[in-house]
Amino acid sequence: MKREVVIVTGLSGGGKTTVLNILEDLSYYTIDNMPIGMEKFLFYTNLEKIAIGIDIRTFQSLEDFLSVMQGLREKKISYRIIFVEASKEVILSRYHLTRRHHPLKESTLLKSIEKEIAFMSSIKEMADGVIDTSFLKSRDLEPKIKAILKVQDCPQEINIHLQSFGFKYGLPIDVDLVFDVRFLPNPYYQENLKEKSGNDPEVVHYIKSFPISEEFYKKLYDFISFLIPQYIAEGKKHLSIGIGCSGGKHRSVAFVNTLYEDLKKANKWRVYKSHREQEFGNW
Repeated sequence: MKREVVIVTGLSGGGKTTVLNILEDLSYYTIDNMPIGMEKFLFYTNLEKIAIGIDIRTFQSLEDFLSVMQGLREKKISYRIIFVEASKEVILSRYHLTRRHHPLKESTLLKSIEKEIAFMSSIKEMADGVIDTSFLKSRDLEPKIKAILKVQDCPQEINIHLQSFGFKYGLPIDVDLVFDVRFLPNPYYQENLKEKSGNDPEVVHYIKSFPISEEFYKKLYDFISFLIPQYIAEGKKHLSIGIGCSGGKHRSVAFVNTLYEDLKKANKWRVYKSHREQEFGNW
């Protein structure tokens, strides 16, 4: 079994925890501030992808850090080191904002930061990649991490949830986008369709028989297909889209089903669907 171990270290306040969170999203099992000696569990675990956070609180000297790396090499466990840092000014600002104590308790915060920079300089030189987070947003970190780890970027990494609902029962609280299809002809007023739902072919045929329905659906599909790559580029992992009609039984259900099938055919994204009012027993 080939094991991937990533050591995340760097300056306190540099963004180590954020990097670990991103690695967790990339399917790594993450451990923050692992004490010296506990690295032995790597020799026996069945986990394939592990990310370990190590900072100045973990070891008392450079030799402690080197001993951990030596132990991994002796067991033929390959690893990469990501060093996370920021400028002194930015770290100062972050500490003032969070009001947390620096792990090195020098007479001033600045002296603590400068001492840590000096102490960590040798470890920085050992790193496979250095990330300066001074002017980075969280969404900018993932591509840099992937570049260091030589992980091929997968722009399809997003979960899309399509949900039909009825406005009469209130807006869903867990959607990013809402589309209102109440302007379309309502099958509810057709005696032979009233008791059916958007899951039934007769209802779908009725809705699609109107040119406005076809025109709106085409624009809706094109709009959503345009938006999805933009959200992926922004780092969004989940996109929830609500489509609502009056009771959440006919028009919204038909549109969600059609959109679901067409997005699945595109074979680019993971797509899920649900019909809220059916699940809630409202029809």
